[in-house]
Amino acid sequence: MRERLADFRRAGAQVLAVDPHDRWLATHLLKEVGFETSDVHYPLLLDPTNTVSATYGVAFQMRIHTEWSNRPATFIIDRQGILRFAHRGRSFADRPSPRRVLEKLRALQQ
Repeated sequence: MRERLADFRRAGAQVLAVDPHDRWLATHLLKEVGFETSDVHYPLLLDPTNTVSATYGVAFQMRIHTEWSNRPATFIIDRQGILRFAHRGRSFADRPSPRRVLEKLRALQQ
């Protein structure tokens, strides 16, 4: 999604990432994969209590190595707060492509 931010903005969308970690761990995990917090050009909502994740039905539903984690998910929520598209992954790599999400966005605008 990061590489297609301009396309999402042109489609009238705001990308928001939800991370279930505290600030220090989220920062550490970014650095582990070679990024700094300044490399993230969209809002990052830290959700260490998993309130948002639980609300959208993805909290603690997937086992990664030895611990339970949230399922990856992508949602499109319109300006009125109505959920218009939901993809809840079945594995860590199960995520819709940015192209598919952009197609869904464009279809909602018609």
